[in-house]
Amino acid sequence: MLTITELAAIRTRYDEAIAKAEAERTHAVQLALTAGSTQKDIADATGYTRETVRRIANPEAAEAIREARRAKKEQTA
Repeated sequence: MLTITELAAIRTRYDEAIAKAEAERTHAVQLALTAGSTQKDIADATGYTRETVRRIANPEAAEAIREARRAKKEQTA
């Protein structure tokens, strides 16, 4: 049986692995775009939508859009 501490450590390792994989994916998409691939090329190769590729390629813009949507939703609530 796992202890609470062991479960917490597993969760931490999982979160770290996800963050590393996302950083790797972001870097690869940005490199492909810099090398001349189009969003459509990347979407076709990865199975992601063009919108997902756009968000991966420019995470700051994607976060700004999410924040704006959250703020608008809070104003209307």
